[in-house]
Amino acid sequence: MRYRSILITIPLIAITIGACKKEFLQMPITNATTVDSVFTTTVKAQGAIANAYRNMLGQGLPWKNWWNAMLQENLTGGMNYGFSWTMAKDIVLNGLSAAGVNEDMDGYVNNFPPIRQAYIVKENIDKVTDMSEGDKAIVKAEMMALIAYRYEQMFIMYGGVPIISSSLKASDSLAIPRHPLKQVLDSIVDWCNKAAAVLPSKWPDNWTGRMTKAAALSIKSKALLHAARPLFNSATPYLDMGANNNLICLGNADANRWTTAANAAEAVITEAEAGGGAYIINTGNPLDDYSTATSVPSNPEVLLAFKFKNDVLFDGGNWNNLPMNAFYNCRVWEAQGNVLTTNLLEYYYKEDGANQTWPDAGTTATFADYTAKMNQMEGRFKSSFQPWQMDAWNNPGDANWRNNSTFGSGPGFGCARVVKFYAKAGGRAWFEFPIFRLAAAYLSAAEAWNEAGQTSNALDRLNKIHQRAGLPAITETDQAKLRTIIQREWAVEFFDENYRLHDVKHWRLPNIGSVLGGPIRAMAFNNGGGVKLTGNTNYTDKVIYTMIWSPKQYLNPFPQTEINKGYLVQNPGY
Repeated sequence: MRYRSILITIPLIAITIGACKKEFLQMPITNATTVDSVFTTTVKAQGAIANAYRNMLGQGLPWKNWWNAMLQENLTGGMNYGFSWTMAKDIVLNGLSAAGVNEDMDGYVNNFPPIRQAYIVKENIDKVTDMSEGDKAIVKAEMMALIAYRYEQMFIMYGGVPIISSSLKASDSLAIPRHPLKQVLDSIVDWCNKAAAVLPSKWPDNWTGRMTKAAALSIKSKALLHAARPLFNSATPYLDMGANNNLICLGNADANRWTTAANAAEAVITEAEAGGGAYIINTGNPLDDYSTATSVPSNPEVLLAFKFKNDVLFDGGNWNNLPMNAFYNCRVWEAQGNVLTTNLLEYYYKEDGANQTWPDAGTTATFADYTAKMNQMEGRFKSSFQPWQMDAWNNPGDANWRNNSTFGSGPGFGCARVVKFYAKAGGRAWFEFPIFRLAAAYLSAAEAWNEAGQTSNALDRLNKIHQRAGLPAITETDQAKLRTIIQREWAVEFFDENYRLHDVKHWRLPNIGSVLGGPIRAMAFNNGGGVKLTGNTNYTDKVIYTMIWSPKQYLNPFPQTEINKGYLVQNPGY
């Protein structure tokens, strides 16, 4: 690639909050700024490429000044919704349609400007005069993979959606109806296959973060895994849509979809490890290994990340500086509102692989008991959470992460503060959200092989992740019991990585009403009151609110404003 002299790094590793506020697609087409003027030289085109990465990969992430650090985890019951004015509260207590906002944070209509931008780059990159044909082909493949990623996300959240095959001209109709679920899936798979055939297995260090073969295959794998899960892999949709059932289910229950998903996950593992040099980090130190895998920028387990550098901690009330700012979000925001619930805490193992025993509701235990039990927890827990009256395990000895540095004045209850993604961060303000880690391919393979009846393969892939956490190998061979164990592994390994909410929905768990609904519990302290910086005496479990669940929430609603235009069919129940 002939990009060595360019100073920006794709995708926007070096972008700062003070940069120009206008996106590429928002620039007016004038004598000074036209598509033709942008796609003249490599340097100019890189701005459009960089914006395509940022806007595409930022889907569902808090980089656009949304208040909740990770909204989806609030909706799983894993974290408290925060304060009364947060966007999670209305969804949690009243449901999606009542809240007027979607759990993907961006909203449906905001998917298409980034998709259009990627198409514009793909359609115009050939105009660049100082780029080789091979390099142009790679840029086109990058854009194709980015488009596939955004569609994979919509596929999971909405079902069948309109398929856009070009940037569209002013004369083209924008009233494109929804396409059947299978057609969307086939498009994602086709885009990923074509992109993976061209993309490099690995980029030079100064281009780390750009699309690779393994990243494209990861997009394909995730789509195929969700196609195999019961929500879509069914002859009967979750709610009847009559003639439009093909928008929300695949029309039959085909066990072969599990084998297809397993093979797709295995392809990610093979390419990532053999071609890309990726690997599951396992030095025998579970806390440190998981911390590295989830928090250290450009570590060898991350196949694709959202890279957004924000060094500003807090700019005199300018809230636009908060998104993707780990340091401030943890020390002030998550420490006050988004705290761990008992509902999720119970999924974590002790470091010896046993289940921890926590006090029942109404049973009071000493605060010394709380501290002792927290110290017994597995490494992934210690990397992700900071208990009350304790310093963070994932930044040992760092003054930024001591108890008094991360103690907020929030609701006063909760099991622990959330510090995931901030391991080894010190005073670093920003973090890189891991969109695809190699661990997801292993758990995808484990889940799919188990459903395909290949128990040995399932255990091999599961234990690669489970034992990295310092836990004893799983030996269960009963398919139903192993399914529950694998689902638990997803919950723990990928906490706060925007997996669990839609995992639970697509599994169609028989008890989903008590997983994504029902009583949400957290710990209260000092005879049922609030937690203190120091001097806590006892703790108990407490129901803090009741979360609503309705079957219509299996998939997101389309905005009513779009439905009113007459070109979209609404998902059932809304």
